[in-house]
Amino acid sequence: MSASREKRTRQEQTAQGPNEKKIQQRDQEQKDRARNTLYAIAAAVIALAVIVLLVWNSNIIQSRSTAVTINGEKFTPADVQFYYTGARQNQMLMAAYGMSAYDYTQSPKSQVYSELNGETWHDYFLSQAVTNLTQDVALAAEAAKNGYTLSAEGQASLDSALASLESAWVTNNYSSRAAYLRANYGASMTYDKYVELLSRAALASDYNTSKSDSFTYDDAQLDSYYQENKDAVDTFVLSQFIFQANMPEEEKDADGNAVERTEEEQAAAMEQAMADAKALAEELEERLKAGEDAEKLSKEYEDDLYGAYVSEELAGSRVNSEYSDWAYSSARRSGDISLVEYPGGSAGIYNYCVVRFENRYQDNTPTANVRHVLVGAGSAPTEEEYAQAKTKAEELLEQWKAGGATEDAFAQLARENSADTGSAADGGLLNVGASSGYVDTFADWALDSSRKEGDTGIVQNTGSSVKGWHIMYFVGWDDPEWKQNAESALRTQDVNQWQTEVFGGYAAENASGLRYVG
Repeated sequence: MSASREKRTRQEQTAQGPNEKKIQQRDQEQKDRARNTLYAIAAAVIALAVIVLLVWNSNIIQSRSTAVTINGEKFTPADVQFYYTGARQNQMLMAAYGMSAYDYTQSPKSQVYSELNGETWHDYFLSQAVTNLTQDVALAAEAAKNGYTLSAEGQASLDSALASLESAWVTNNYSSRAAYLRANYGASMTYDKYVELLSRAALASDYNTSKSDSFTYDDAQLDSYYQENKDAVDTFVLSQFIFQANMPEEEKDADGNAVERTEEEQAAAMEQAMADAKALAEELEERLKAGEDAEKLSKEYEDDLYGAYVSEELAGSRVNSEYSDWAYSSARRSGDISLVEYPGGSAGIYNYCVVRFENRYQDNTPTANVRHVLVGAGSAPTEEEYAQAKTKAEELLEQWKAGGATEDAFAQLARENSADTGSAADGGLLNVGASSGYVDTFADWALDSSRKEGDTGIVQNTGSSVKGWHIMYFVGWDDPEWKQNAESALRTQDVNQWQTEVFGGYAAENASGLRYVG
């Protein structure tokens, strides 16, 4: 092709626009650039997600967030979780004794605590946690302001709690102490944080106890309180026979399946159960009025009774509120009998109580201070389990005797070994009176008039939820119950007033980190 023709051809192509091949090539290049851009964006998003996940799993966000602010000071989810777990464990313990409706096998968030406002157990634990944290912060600050430091007894309790932690993670088959703390107190809990929180709680409790003990009252003050509050302070002797009507179990068909009842059938079944229970109560009431022996009647009706308490001694404050006004009446005389009807603690339960008034008096009998170690055999132990518990109790007592046999050593023995968790923290210390409600074997040993300081012994417990053997240590005699009740009431008033002043300057504000608790 000549030069002039080639030039003319290029001019024609230019005039006609780019050819098809070049168009396709250009479009492909544009698509490739767009695809590469999308890939780059996707890779960046994935990388960012991985970083966020790693940060989240490291608990940096949770641990550094603010769950609650108290007077401008920030507290983390771990701070609140410590008290949340404490509140939950307290309800678990109460549930084990039938004193709480909390079901530890279910999530607290799925269980309703209050039917009135729909509050869940999680809400309740959260509220308790914030309140208890706030109070401990206030008490610890007040202690520091007044130069108060942990007492020797407080330090011993703290040391014991930390020592228990070291054995707890091993006993419960955790891989490490850190794993145990995370499982029980949340992923943000560390050992250092746990020690910090436990130490502050110990100081707050110790300072509160010290302040409470600082309030003292003379006989004139105690007598004045008694004169104004005889109903609550006097000792009442009552015989009580309780018949309980319960919603009958549903019938079963030939295949063993429950046959559901209509509402009308349920109402009729409950009405019949109530009529049957009331008839038994009225029958026993008439026999008591006729002068028949209460103890014999309690045995005769044993299979029908929900509970029977013959000549039970009770502080006035412990008399059943359903008939306390009847018992308190100045017109009441020995032998008076009443049949009282009242609903039970849950739906489908109704009570009929025949109560006989035996006596009322101001009890001036000294009470006994004792320390004890409960060696548990179980809730329904066999004879073999009782024997094993007794052997262990005897071994512990000999171990204590060989170690110096001091009261302080016995207190430590209780802290480390007692199945009675309520008194173990106080070294097993209890005050026992005739109307204290302790099992007979325990009370009889403690109140034996021949008892002297330092006496020890072992008594069997067959009457409480945790049965077994008590290792006993007699500390000494103390004021009668009415004086102790009066003093306790006066001290409670003074402590509450003091706490109101201390807590009044502390307010808690919930923050976003609270969602990580529980």
